Amino acid sequence: MNIKPQKGMQEYLPDAAAKRDLLMNIILDTYKSCGFTRIYTPAVESAENLDKSDGGDNLNLIFKILKRGEKLEAALAKTPVDEKELSDLGLRYDLTLPLSRYYANNRNNLPSPFKCIQCDKVYRAERPQRGRLREFVQCDIDILGSDSICSEIELISVTAKALSKIGIGKFFVRVNDRKVLRGTLSSMGFPEDSLDSVCVTFDKLDKIGSEGVSSELTEKGMPESAISSLGELIAKESITLDDMAKYCEGEAAEAINSLRTIINTANELSSDYDVVFDPSLVRGQGYYTGTVFEVASEKFGGTVAGGGRYDGLIGRFTGEQIPAVGFSIGFERIFSIVTENNIELSGSRSKVAILYKSEDILEAIKESEKLEADNDVTLILVTNPKKTDKFYSRAKNAGFDNIIKLNL
Repeated sequence: MNIKPQKGMQEYLPDAAAKRDLLMNIILDTYKSCGFTRIYTPAVESAENLDKSDGGDNLNLIFKILKRGEKLEAALAKTPVDEKELSDLGLRYDLTLPLSRYYANNRNNLPSPFKCIQCDKVYRAERPQRGRLREFVQCDIDILGSDSICSEIELISVTAKALSKIGIGKFFVRVNDRKVLRGTLSSMGFPEDSLDSVCVTFDKLDKIGSEGVSSELTEKGMPESAISSLGELIAKESITLDDMAKYCEGEAAEAINSLRTIINTANELSSDYDVVFDPSLVRGQGYYTGTVFEVASEKFGGTVAGGGRYDGLIGRFTGEQIPAVGFSIGFERIFSIVTENNIELSGSRSKVAILYKSEDILEAIKESEKLEADNDVTLILVTNPKKTDKFYSRAKNAGFDNIIKLNL
């Protein structure tokens, strides 16, 4: 039998597991101290819910679960076999869809607005590579039942507070609103039914540049005049809200004003990060309806958190519009930064090992309890007096700097 974990799935030795626990506790304690409440949702969702969740490319990465017993036999007996008939369940690819279903099912027993935490595993049938796992942890906070931009401001502040406590150095929060982007593109002459496709291309601006964006839109057969107008805009060294406002009216103009307030207020609250407008920020999930945001590390590069407003997703379960917005820290990305750069996490406790002979077990446990009361981490090791040095080395290698030899 194979002793290795499956590709794209990790296992952790005790030291790494302890560091993950410490990192998770920093995030959880920050979330809880800011008034968010933890909930749990199942890892398994119905295939119908997952397929209709508007999760963008993630819908192609769902781990599907075969039907069981007679239902599977009946599906296999059909000619030709319909693959969609073989599965009725799947593993969640993120925590937003399960939360939306959870809220729809339990909202009569929940406060409004509902401020919740989910820190749990999600699954994607990725092609395993560095930074791409099939099983990984996300740390989400969401506010459901409020359409106020105060929710966005609060989520940015709380997420930034957690990241600051971890100690990843300076970072910046990029913010945009899909209404602003769609309003701008529509006024430039892009067809309404092509806006999602144009947004996908626009999202690549920082990777392929303005010329690459124009070239890809030409390949997609978009109107030349619209491509020209967009090309003039994105050729600017930096695009401001004022630049976008020239193209926006109605709902898009209101979104511009909301973005100004979110960015200005969030920056007032900031001490070690910057909140900036990024017109090319789209986010891949189709369920986002308005504000979207990401956090990028200035020192280590790459995205470490992301989220946005998804006002339409809960309504697919309830039949009525319920506003919602969330922000998720990418736990695995943060863990890799902390590990690879030897970042010392706050809250680490002193580690004390007690070496004792078997007849001194009572005294050893009592001594351990005294140390635990002082918030020390203790390890007691029954020792053969002739091999004390061996046990001493074992404790030392395990990171126990303070080693007590009890009656040895």
